[in-house]
Amino acid sequence: MLGLLLALFSVTAWSTNYVAGRYLALHGVDPIALSLARFAVATPVIFAMTRFPRYAGGMRELALSSALGVSVFNIALYAALGYMSASAASLFVVMASPLTVVISYAARRETPPPIAVVGSLLALAGAYLVLAPYISIKSALGPALASVATLSWTAYTLYVRRLYKIYPPGSASAWISLMGLAFLAPTAVVAHFNTLAGWDVATALLYVAVVPGALAYTAWNVAISRAGPAKTAATLPLLPVITLAMSAIILGEVPTIMQTVGVATAALGVFLTVRYAH
Repeated sequence: MLGLLLALFSVTAWSTNYVAGRYLALHGVDPIALSLARFAVATPVIFAMTRFPRYAGGMRELALSSALGVSVFNIALYAALGYMSASAASLFVVMASPLTVVISYAARRETPPPIAVVGSLLALAGAYLVLAPYISIKSALGPALASVATLSWTAYTLYVRRLYKIYPPGSASAWISLMGLAFLAPTAVVAHFNTLAGWDVATALLYVAVVPGALAYTAWNVAISRAGPAKTAATLPLLPVITLAMSAIILGEVPTIMQTVGVATAALGVFLTVRYAH
């Protein structure tokens, strides 16, 4: 239960990340500069949260986890937001849920429970109904980049558990973040850091670094260690549901009938996946 609650926290935090990322993209913020600055802030925060864990080896596992969960995922996702709406990008990342369920069973050479597969597809369909009114794609480059981000995050969620034989999940998060930042560092030569100027941009950057970044990443890793990758990833379709609920409560936006159906479908799908996947 704690693992699922932590996964839900991460999904809630990430539901605001897409809006903030879209805001920054519309203000001309360079995605490479944003990724570098985000993890330059998030990394020391994670180390402080985990009481500055010592390096304990596992360089290969750290390197691959960092590449998948930090470098590739973030650059591809933030770049995609320049060519599509936050809702469209969010839907692509939600696709990591059924992918993770199917691949996690395939890796164990097991057949996934049909009801768990049906549940993950229902959850994806519900997420689409919630997001459909806001989906906008300017260029085919957007879906291409978002697909790279989705595949990268799926692989990360499945692979990172190997590190838990060496590090506790929180400590693994710290070293993954640091190594991911190291991988991103060479891109600084082409990054446009001048696009980060301004208090409004700095405020949004600080938020995405600390909440969807440091806190949510660490919570997600702990969730994987406790609930497993399939159950943890099963919560991803709740991302647009939570965003819709926040918009209704904070902004007074009334969901359409189809969005309401989507909320119910996504919730049912997530329940079935969590209940029957293992």
